[in-house]
Amino acid sequence: MTQSSRRNFLKTSTFGVAAVASNPILAKTSSPSSKAIAEVEAFEAKKIQESTANWDDGLAHPIPYQNPPGIGKDRAIVLGGGSEYMSSFLVGYFHAMLTNGIDLRLADIVVGTSAGAVLGSALLGGRLDLFSAEFNLLADYPKIMAKLVPTKKFSLSQERVIKMGIDAKDGSPATIQAIGHAAMAARSIPEDKFEMNMKVFLGDMKNIPPKMYITTIDCYTAERLVIAPDAGIPVTTACAASASAPGVTGPTWVKDRVCMDGSIGSTETHCDIVAGSKRALVIALADTIEQEKAGLRLNHLPNTILQEVKDLEAGGTKTKLVVVGMLPGRKTLSVVDPAIMEPAIQYGFERGMQDLPEMKRFWS
Repeated sequence: MTQSSRRNFLKTSTFGVAAVASNPILAKTSSPSSKAIAEVEAFEAKKIQESTANWDDGLAHPIPYQNPPGIGKDRAIVLGGGSEYMSSFLVGYFHAMLTNGIDLRLADIVVGTSAGAVLGSALLGGRLDLFSAEFNLLADYPKIMAKLVPTKKFSLSQERVIKMGIDAKDGSPATIQAIGHAAMAARSIPEDKFEMNMKVFLGDMKNIPPKMYITTIDCYTAERLVIAPDAGIPVTTACAASASAPGVTGPTWVKDRVCMDGSIGSTETHCDIVAGSKRALVIALADTIEQEKAGLRLNHLPNTILQEVKDLEAGGTKTKLVVVGMLPGRKTLSVVDPAIMEPAIQYGFERGMQDLPEMKRFWS
């Protein structure tokens, strides 16, 4: 469609939408097609993204990542999101690895989203070394999280954006922008409080570990942002942005952008960042629609993890995919329920122990 015809289309389509919405008689007899509405929404979404096209903050990286930092690296790790459930699983899984001679800290690049951003930073920053072999320090973990991130009762504005995330069926810029704009208008846990919460897990860490890349989403433009170690952004801010679940926490300011959970987009794991690496350990929460319906995801945006793994392998990256899946003995669960954390830690540890033989071959 030429620029002039596009302009005419927008004028007539926008007028038609407004006219139908404001005239009850027309509303009964005619309405713009869903295709016309989608085209207008896509065009408007593109205009919003173009508003930051000349920004030089180095944060926005379209998918697939051009010249990804994973090129030429040996070991890579990709950690997806999944709130309390995923973070707890990773605590147990990492502990099984570290206490049995598999040093995941030897990774040359780690990409983390939401829970994966926090636990990846803790791994590379040496925080997980503080956990005793008997899990003494993990006993109070669920209690602390329940106080820091309350998820038992939501306001109407929170419920609105949470429902938008659940109802969303595509990862288009227009859809993600709508969620982002609602997230900015939700009465969620303030970013300063949420960022303070990150210090409980990250301690006195100031900077993003040298090999850590953290993903988040620009609420206004829906652009995928990748926060590199040299971005000059505190690790607590980066992790808070990546884990700012719409309607629950944040959003969080990163430089001049207000950001939400890195899993709210066309990918939850961002495997394209490690494309070109020799081998990659990828840990994701779910890979089937059945798992999603059981409560393993907070949204119904497209789950592309299996395709992302295929793309990595097609590019020469040997990939080990660990799908967390459902907690044994459960048919449904809520990933934001603090009560799930203690059994999830144990489950992560047991899965890690089961994976030891294969991981020793893969990681060595």
